[in-house]
Amino acid sequence: MTTTLEARFLAVISHELRTPLTTIASFTESLDSDDLAPDERSLALSAVRRNTDRMLTLVDDLMVVSRLQTGDIDVRPADVDLAALIREAIDLLADREPHTAATLTDGAGPLLHADGALLRDMFYAVLGTVASGAADRSAAIESRADSDAWTVIITARQSEQLTDEHLMAGMLAAPEPPHRRRSTALWMLLADAIATRHGGSVELTYDPATGAGASIRLPLKPPA
Repeated sequence: MTTTLEARFLAVISHELRTPLTTIASFTESLDSDDLAPDERSLALSAVRRNTDRMLTLVDDLMVVSRLQTGDIDVRPADVDLAALIREAIDLLADREPHTAATLTDGAGPLLHADGALLRDMFYAVLGTVASGAADRSAAIESRADSDAWTVIITARQSEQLTDEHLMAGMLAAPEPPHRRRSTALWMLLADAIATRHGGSVELTYDPATGAGASIRLPLKPPA
């Protein structure tokens, strides 16, 4: 794991664990009181269960990130059509988050030798993160190939810059839709880990004239 990614990894862990742990501690303390009405006790128990589930999901996700970085998760590359992968991610976004959309302008280029399932999840994570911050909750995607890699540019108009502080703040107690139970910081950490495992990168971008976005670079063949 690179120093930069390791620092982000530790920052996400400390931030994401703090909120549910604080909530659990607070409601557990209230449950130790005899003054709670039955409906208040039920509400407190529900909050403890919800945040416990949230922590279990967080631990599972962080294990995936760690295993991607250490190579413990096998990447199973095959020749895949990048445009088709992105369209799958767009369809997934439209199905799970009907108020969020993305459009693709794809350039011609060679097949990508990569793990298609992992890359689809990566594109879904990045698309949802970028589009959800736009005024119209939509993103535009362009792709182009050079001699050894594909570059995918994602932009969202009138959206604020996606800084680390913004991503860290994107944690909801009861997110809607439920498919985005992860914070935006964790979505991007997962995306970065998948790209890095393929020898590529994900970088957040910002242009005052157009808005926030992301640049994804993927080599035609992942490292051995």
